[in-house]
Amino acid sequence: MEHQFIISFCDRDTLPELIREMAEELEVTPEQLIKRFIADGMRHRFGKEGEPAIPGETLEDFLVKNGALKPKK
Repeated sequence: MEHQFIISFCDRDTLPELIREMAEELEVTPEQLIKRFIADGMRHRFGKEGEPAIPGETLEDFLVKNGALKPKK
């Protein structure tokens, strides 16, 4: 199951245009850029700023151990 968040801006907001411009410069979609912003903004919550990553046996194991994915049920 995917989760969605809907973000709305008023017609006069410049942020949507700035996001599109920055995404184009980085050659990513606006959605990918927004995910990067959110992930960066949440980094402090895990208390891992500057700490080395925890090694994993596989890529999925690595992502679970480092808080990017939930373990499979």
